[in-house]
Amino acid sequence: MFVFPAWAGSEIPSTKISDPYIDLRTGPGRGYPIFYVAERGDFIEIIKRRTDWFQIKTPRGTLGWVHKRQLQKTLNLEGQQVVVSDPSFDDFSSRSGELGFMYGALEGASYLTVFGGYAFTENLSIEAELGKAIGDNSSAQAMNLSLLSQPFPEWYASPYVLLSIGQIEIEPKSSLVEPENVDDNTIGAGIGVKLHVSRQFIFRVEYKSTVILGNDNDNEEIEEWKAGLAVFF
Repeated sequence: MFVFPAWAGSEIPSTKISDPYIDLRTGPGRGYPIFYVAERGDFIEIIKRRTDWFQIKTPRGTLGWVHKRQLQKTLNLEGQQVVVSDPSFDDFSSRSGELGFMYGALEGASYLTVFGGYAFTENLSIEAELGKAIGDNSSAQAMNLSLLSQPFPEWYASPYVLLSIGQIEIEPKSSLVEPENVDDNTIGAGIGVKLHVSRQFIFRVEYKSTVILGNDNDNEEIEEWKAGLAVFF
């Protein structure tokens, strides 16, 4: 059996279709329509991978996406069946994006966030985050846009630093008078660690200090701790 390896640079692997045909979709998912059928005997080039989907190029120059199960029914140049390996640490260090959630505390209140990120390089990425905090005296919704710098992407436990800008809306709880919501801009800085767990999963731990930019220079500093899981692609 032949294990399909990761590739780098200009080296593009090729495989030969052994089934009667394989279906090409317009995108990496079953929700995308089939638009082309590659036939038995064609040598297809593997361009890139996204989770269990691979973008391929046919001899006629057609680009499309096939699932891992179909790619495993092809043959390498030596006539052996291709076995596609699962995502590895090498894929983690060269990922292009992340989706995940984290849970922790924001100034003593329970805090849940969801986030998505895109990596410009191995060291630099951008993330958008939505968060909800629920405490005894108030609740809050936060939106943040962060720039992350990861100086050692090749480490299994890879530290990072971040700078963020955002907005927070605080809703006080009161049964005596009508509370007044607070809606202010924020800036923040933090540190964290990303740990490759297995396959496409990352465990993250993060601390951030945020300054709420109030009116008349009435600023307030808040702290948050959180940890969670993400899937990379």
